[in-house]
Amino acid sequence: KAMTNITYDAEADAVYITVGRGKVDRTEETGPFNYDVDAEGHIVGIEVLSASKVLAPGDWKKAGSPDKARINAAA
Repeated sequence: KAMTNITYDAEADAVYITVGRGKVDRTEETGPFNYDVDAEGHIVGIEVLSASKVLAPGDWKKAGSPDKARINAAA
């Protein structure tokens, strides 16, 4: 079952969207986007670089930091 989680790293101005479960096998780059893909070719996460320039203003800026998300996932 797919899950969606969004984190925002203000220092890097990058948004990461987890869209599925699985172990990242490789990362594919396309413009301002990096796609984490599992061994079967399914996208498990999308990173948006220069997010404040690429994405429309919205709640993504309020998303927790990646470090905070890892702590919450471990709990």
